[in-house]
Amino acid sequence: MTEALQGFTHVSLSVSNVEGSLAFYRDVLGLPVLLDVYDGTVFEGREAMVLVGRMALCLQEHAKNDGTSFQPNRTGLDHLAFYVPSEEELHGWADQLTARGVDHSGVKPLPGFGHFIELRDPDGIQLELHSLA
Repeated sequence: MTEALQGFTHVSLSVSNVEGSLAFYRDVLGLPVLLDVYDGTVFEGREAMVLVGRMALCLQEHAKNDGTSFQPNRTGLDHLAFYVPSEEELHGWADQLTARGVDHSGVKPLPGFGHFIELRDPDGIQLELHSLA
C-alpha cells in the first residue's frame, strides 16, 4: 500500500501579468521570491515562484491567456487561504492592507474555525488570510 499524501509541494495560479502578480505577492503579502520571472519550461508562457513556508506558489502567465477574469463560482479554484498564527496578527495584516490601499473585508469571525480576512489579488483571485485561533 502507498503512504498517505503529506501535503502540497506547490500551487500554481494562472495570472494575466506575471510581473504585476509577483509584485503583489512579494510586496503586499511579503512572500520571498524563489524564482524571478522566467520562460516556462513545461508550458508556453512565463512564470515566477514565491515561497509560502516550505511550499512554492507558482504564478503562471500562459501565452494563450485570454484575460478572462477569475470567478470563484466556476469549476476549479474557489480561493486560496494563507495561515496567520493569531487573530492579533490578522488585525495587523488588516492595517497593513489598508495602508497599501488594498481592498479587504477586515477581520471577520469564522465560527468554530477562527477568524479571516478576504481580499483579491490583481487578477481577482480570492485570497484569505486565516487564523485558526
